Amino acid sequence: MKLLELKNFKAIYNNRDNEDLKELAQDIRNFLNDFVNQNNGHIGSNLGVVELTLSILSYFDLDDSIVLFDTGHQSHIYKLLVHGIEKFKTIKEYNGLSNFQEISESEYDWISTGHSSTSIAYQFGYAIANNKKNIISIIGDAAFYGSYTHPGLINLQNIDKKTITILNDNNQAIGKNALAIKDIKKYVESIGIKYIKCENGHDFEELFNSFDQANNSNEHVFIHCITKKAHGYDGKNELFENHSIEPINNNSYSKLIAQEIENNFTNNDYLICPAMISSSNFLNLQNKFKKNVIDVGINEEFSILTASAIANSNKKTFISIYSTFFQRIFDQLVHDVFRNNLPMTFLIDRGGLSFSGGVSHHGIYDISLINNFENSIICQPYSVNDVKVLAKQAYLNTHKQFFLRYENLAAIEDKSQEKFKIGQWQELIFDENNTLTLIAYGNILEEFYNIIREKKLNINLINARYINPIDEEMIKKHRNNIIFVYEQVINKNNLFSNMKFKFDNLNLHSFSFESRNIKHGNKEFLLEEFNMNVESIIKRIFEVPKKCKL
Repeated sequence: MKLLELKNFKAIYNNRDNEDLKELAQDIRNFLNDFVNQNNGHIGSNLGVVELTLSILSYFDLDDSIVLFDTGHQSHIYKLLVHGIEKFKTIKEYNGLSNFQEISESEYDWISTGHSSTSIAYQFGYAIANNKKNIISIIGDAAFYGSYTHPGLINLQNIDKKTITILNDNNQAIGKNALAIKDIKKYVESIGIKYIKCENGHDFEELFNSFDQANNSNEHVFIHCITKKAHGYDGKNELFENHSIEPINNNSYSKLIAQEIENNFTNNDYLICPAMISSSNFLNLQNKFKKNVIDVGINEEFSILTASAIANSNKKTFISIYSTFFQRIFDQLVHDVFRNNLPMTFLIDRGGLSFSGGVSHHGIYDISLINNFENSIICQPYSVNDVKVLAKQAYLNTHKQFFLRYENLAAIEDKSQEKFKIGQWQELIFDENNTLTLIAYGNILEEFYNIIREKKLNINLINARYINPIDEEMIKKHRNNIIFVYEQVINKNNLFSNMKFKFDNLNLHSFSFESRNIKHGNKEFLLEEFNMNVESIIKRIFEVPKKCKL
């Protein structure tokens, strides 16, 4: 049985023959190894659930079942078998399959994932509102300790409709799993759910035996399935934290900022992070300050409450968080941080577009959320010098809410050692005869700089490394020009909005994202679709109805 010959995934499971399934499992592993080694991506979680996914699709009728993968990193085998190999090869490509489950992709996709710990709440809702026979969630052990899991399990007891929850336990998150329950069996049974242990999640006989027990039960069922992350990986490339293959960028904003924070960190400082210690480059800091750098698991809301208490104890407090996960903490910002005016520094990683992650991972909302509050400092570096100065300012912050956001891209090398104060912008290109001024922030400035220089365009270019406060002197200097503001964030409550509110009579134009449904794909195609690539922006600038000379 060869994977490449598969036309209809249902035909695989008719006989539920363990030997055929073993052969198919190996075919899948061979394919995944080759595919991810060539294309990068999440392989660890997926190699760990090959047999588990095959056995679910063999045992349960997918036409009468709802299958939910949490977070979605482990759904690639499911995608491969549901969509077929040719469609699967489009994963993460422009107009191709998502890296995670998406409701819109097929009749067998019932959840839109990307963040974690959401599947059991969906499971509860589907058990209430849907008449499918089997409502099944597969949740990883890191996600199991996340924000919404336990309310979900407890709420299941309020309904009669039986559900099946499968814990894919490989004893790892992205790196080490920071949280654990000492006795999961005792915990699950204390909630009133039937506990079933599957000691080897790579053995079809054990898996089918667990499903038989689940099928014969009238209670809600919890199957504790032990697997090995990256089981069967061929080792051709180094896996990041046994999780994924990623391009190596030693000069990224993330790594440089982590290093700058580390250079200043003391035993009297604290950094709280919801589960992204390794990927945000703070593992070395944690190894140096084990009691001060705390991973609270995938619990963003909890991380801010913890940090608020530390800050209120007069300790220097940092929160390291991905931009896309920042959305979860808005309630805590309102109720705990700003209401009490706690001086805290937020290190917001992965700002801007996530070309492979897509709609669930774009970091385009954080600025809009922060701008609901007055007087906070919001900044983003363009150059290596920006990184050094902004990181130092973030470290020295003692009186305000300081938000340092940055992209997972290479910082622009420069020889500058310019020292600048909070709120001070930088003119990258200036000619007093130019009638057009373009304001932007972050890595995209380099592309604008190169095209303006290359084509000798009469455009001034400003590095707005502070979204708030605004450099008022700089604006006054350019106020007679047509001013354009380019931002890879949503078109509400951003830098453009700040400027429009603060200054009257500016000839001001905004370039940002109007869509809230930006998917994934190649950078060039994705930006072109939204008319946000550099070439389109330059063209749009010169289309503004005012006479100007090239």
